[in-house]
Amino acid sequence: MDLQKLLELLELDEPQEFEYFENFADLVENDDEVPADVLCELFSQVEPEAVSEIIGNYFDDALEALPDSATDVYVLMDSIKKALMGLIRAADDDDSVQHFCDELHKFKQWFSFESEVTCTDRESGKEKTLPVRDALTLSRLEKLGHESYDYDFSECLDYELDEYAMDFSDLAEEDVPESEDPLDNGFVLDENQPDE
Repeated sequence: MDLQKLLELLELDEPQEFEYFENFADLVENDDEVPADVLCELFSQVEPEAVSEIIGNYFDDALEALPDSATDVYVLMDSIKKALMGLIRAADDDDSVQHFCDELHKFKQWFSFESEVTCTDRESGKEKTLPVRDALTLSRLEKLGHESYDYDFSECLDYELDEYAMDFSDLAEEDVPESEDPLDNGFVLDENQPDE
C-alpha cells in the first residue's frame, strides 16, 4: 500500500484532511496492512496537535467500551494513548515522526489483528477468540442489549511500550483544561476577608 491508496481507503483527497475521529478509527480498524513508512508519509503532513486530540478522543471512546472487569487492559490502553499523544506532539523532525508511526503501526497490529480476547457467551457457553478491536464491538453491542459475554483479556497484556515512548506520555497531560472556578485552580478563600 502506498500513500495514495491509504488516502483512498480513508476517503481523503490529501493528508491535511486527516482531522476527524473517523479518520483515525478507519486507519486503525481497517483490515488492510498499512506499512509504517506509509504512515510516516501521512503524518509528516498533518497538524500534530489535531492528531493528538483525535487520538485522545478515540482512546477515550474505546476505554469506555471496555467491560468493567477489564482493568488491566484499561490501564494498558490508557498508557498507549498517552504515549501516542505525547509522541505526535513532539514530532518535530523526521526521526520523531518515524518513532510515532512505528508505535502507531505496532498498536494497529495488536489492536486489530494480533491480540486475542476469549469471549464466552454467558447463555450458550460458546467461546470465540477475537482481537481487541472486535471484542470492543461485541461489548458495545452488549451494552445496547445484545448477547452478554464474559471477556478474558489476559492474553492481550503482553504489549511493550518502549521507554522512549513512555517518556513522551507526560506530554499528553500538559494541556489539561483549567476550570473557570478559581477554587479548582488552587486559589484559597481568605476567610478573614471582609464581606463586600
